Amino acid sequence: MRSKENTSWSKRISRILNSKIGLVLALVGPLQFLLFFILLTPFLIAIFLSVTNWTPLLGDWWNARFDFGLGYLTLMQDRRFWLALGRTAMLVAFAVGGEFLIGLHLANLLSKTFRGKKTFFSLLLSPMFVMPIVVGYTFWMIFQPAGPLDHFLTLITGVDLMSTKWLSKASLAWAALIFTDIWHWTPFMFLILYAGLMSIPENPVSAAKVLGASSWQIFKDIKLPMMRNVIIIAIVIRTLEAMKFFDELFVMTGGGPGFDTETISMFTFTQAISNSRIAYGSTAAIVILLISLVLVVRAVRPVLVEKR
Repeated sequence: MRSKENTSWSKRISRILNSKIGLVLALVGPLQFLLFFILLTPFLIAIFLSVTNWTPLLGDWWNARFDFGLGYLTLMQDRRFWLALGRTAMLVAFAVGGEFLIGLHLANLLSKTFRGKKTFFSLLLSPMFVMPIVVGYTFWMIFQPAGPLDHFLTLITGVDLMSTKWLSKASLAWAALIFTDIWHWTPFMFLILYAGLMSIPENPVSAAKVLGASSWQIFKDIKLPMMRNVIIIAIVIRTLEAMKFFDELFVMTGGGPGFDTETISMFTFTQAISNSRIAYGSTAAIVILLISLVLVVRAVRPVLVEKR
């Protein structure tokens, strides 16, 4: 009786594995489960710690006591948290806005055929392949007093600018950080917008040319509206990435002078690691996750509604 049951189960398993779906599950399933476990476990631990008052001094984290959401209430009353959130919003607005405008302009330029296009295209994409920590250290050296930038500005202006405190003054430090992020990630924005621009059907453009429309009119009234979904996706992706801006910031200013360049990622790192308030840092991370989810849903909703 048992042998018949075993034979029946073996036939079922063999039938499933021989099917296309079964083969995919057998090959990809274990890896997907492992990745899901690796990603989900720290997330669940962070949620657990966010409702406790645990620090490494209190012993094992799984023995932490619940504070019934007191950490969230404390965070909502933390002026430093709200200032960090505001600075992050400012960084996102200027950096992502600059990347979008420059990327869109470059995508429009490279949509045309010209000599040396392939070489220029390759050089244009190269910054986004550099590790963020390397970018941060490179621009930290560039923005040093009497550094390469000061020499260049002194040379072209004729004014002695050799002691400019780029990273020691809040306004100049923000300009340096925003410029660094724009240099690093404009190629990514350009690549997405360029792909969207190249996917536009030729018929509407040809018809507009026949009717006498200028290049600007074609771009403004035909190409941009047809790229709407691509633009939304590009801005959402870069906004989420800019909210995590950390490596360059850590190397270039460390959140200083004082806390004037502290973003939400730096705030979370400082609370969790530097101050050993891991539960409080987890609380801040969960709040930022919820804010990000709300922003993404609101931004992507028009795209989803249109596809329906």
